[in-house]
Amino acid sequence: MGSLAVHGGQPVRDTLLPYGHQHIDDDDVRAVIEVLRSDWITTGPKVAEFEEAFAECVGAKYAVSFSSGTAALHGAAFAAGLGPGDEAITTPMTFCATANCVVYQGARPVFADVCPDTLNIDPDDVARRITSRTKAIFPADYAGHPADLDPILELADRHGLVVIEDACHALGAEYKGRRVGSISHLTVFSFHPVKHITTGEGGMVTTDDAELARRLRMFRNHGIDSDARRRQAEGQWYYEMVALGYNYRLTDIGCALGLSQLKKLEHNLVRRRQIAQRYTEVFAMMPEIRPLAVFLDRAPAWHL
Repeated sequence: MGSLAVHGGQPVRDTLLPYGHQHIDDDDVRAVIEVLRSDWITTGPKVAEFEEAFAECVGAKYAVSFSSGTAALHGAAFAAGLGPGDEAITTPMTFCATANCVVYQGARPVFADVCPDTLNIDPDDVARRITSRTKAIFPADYAGHPADLDPILELADRHGLVVIEDACHALGAEYKGRRVGSISHLTVFSFHPVKHITTGEGGMVTTDDAELARRLRMFRNHGIDSDARRRQAEGQWYYEMVALGYNYRLTDIGCALGLSQLKKLEHNLVRRRQIAQRYTEVFAMMPEIRPLAVFLDRAPAWHL
């Protein structure tokens, strides 16, 4: 074997291998064009349509869309009531937004260690880090393999905490026969182009709690207690800002693309699992590399 490319040897590729890429087809393009020619390109009917379809897909009662996965995490932190003086336990093996959303709310992230086999947060270490200031636990489904949610939810129930699952890697994954998105108090997804489906940029929070869903919708709309489409339908202009929120809305353009993409999710999952299996088989012959563990009670979605 010659020198590695990093040491001046011959690269194995002429061009850089991208770490991910969206797949957009003619159906996606037609869905977006249809909205562009409609009366509503934001805060319109496609938003609710996408949210309802997504909630049904993951088995949740409510889904609230956001302009990005980061915005969705921020919304979940707000809905959970995080604020100054609070702590939230999370993992260092994740994108920076998982911990940043805690800081956005003036709270303090506390890092728990991860399990060496899956790189998901270790529930035993989470238990050791709970204090009187702990308000929430943020497990992340690393690389699309669901975290061990049952013991985390048991800890949350025992201490009165909120579990906000960062499932931005895990759309379509399953934990003990249940789809991720229907298990934790709040579950956050991302629709960045390298994710399982894309809206360009976008995110979603799912929950079974009606009050949490209400707080999420208010937060993504400047803290205002109604939206433009509802006010138009009721023939009124009056609204109130009842909390400090942000403009975190996902457009009808993005939601139309999301609806079209959602139909391709199962196919995308099959293809990702095929690719992951190919890597796993080759790595099994290489003593220098140990692939991540996959537990039999979980079906990973295989991000990247």
